[in-house]
Amino acid sequence: MGTQATCVKVNFENVLYATDFHGHSKAALPYALSIARKYGSKVFVAHVIALSPFSDTAPTGALRAIESQAIREAKEAAIELSPVFGGISNEVLIRKGDIWTELSEIVEEKRIDLIVAGTHGRSGVSRIIMGSVAEKICRRAPCPVLMIGPRIDEEPDRFADLHSILVPTDFTPESAAAVSYAASLAQVNQGRLYLLYVAPTTDVPEASLKDALRNLLPSEMDFSFAPKVFVEVGVASQIILDLSKELAVDLIVLGVKRPAIFQGTSTHQTMSTTCKVVGGATCPVITVRPSD
Repeated sequence: MGTQATCVKVNFENVLYATDFHGHSKAALPYALSIARKYGSKVFVAHVIALSPFSDTAPTGALRAIESQAIREAKEAAIELSPVFGGISNEVLIRKGDIWTELSEIVEEKRIDLIVAGTHGRSGVSRIIMGSVAEKICRRAPCPVLMIGPRIDEEPDRFADLHSILVPTDFTPESAAAVSYAASLAQVNQGRLYLLYVAPTTDVPEASLKDALRNLLPSEMDFSFAPKVFVEVGVASQIILDLSKELAVDLIVLGVKRPAIFQGTSTHQTMSTTCKVVGGATCPVITVRPSD
């Protein structure tokens, strides 16, 4: 059942902090800085000014004025951030256009290893993730995405020094990618890894499912602490949230599907679970998708 995860290289050389310079985005910045301090990363601060839907036509003077003001305000906001970086290497990138198109170009140009982004409240997360910017970032980014939700109650430095990681899996290639990444993070940080499977029914014996979870782990990996496995029955998002709080984990790692032309019910349900976990988690959530 499922595919054994492989060992992957964890690298945070180049970190992209995507921001609109407002509250939910600002909450993510300390996490990007904490990562940079520990791993010697360079932080790219990216702000994309979304063009008017009428930009294909000749812009009016009013539209040009609005864009100019947005650029000016973005530059001023970036300058205000400068003191928090201290000696951390950083670069501010202000672009105009479609948000994901511009961010994806930055990811490729700067060889980004991790995207860090903040999210709105629970209803806002649903509205954004389902079919909009955050969904595109999670689903299309070739690198992992660290999502900082509105309910986080831990200090940013806990992410840079991970002691415990929870990775839910449903034995799909997407969750195998998440297990690989989570296992590598646990090994690098000498932290404890928890694997969770939320079963729809009790038809399959729990012992068999736990064995299947253990078999997902890369055989060549040595862990400082033996990974623990859990099998629960119920609503996936709620069980993930409840167990993450019970175990006081520092990070949840979720696998997400590749983008598809036709997105069926299964994909919708997967993103709905991701949305609810990001919105309700008291720790950061990393989303990972399989390599192309």
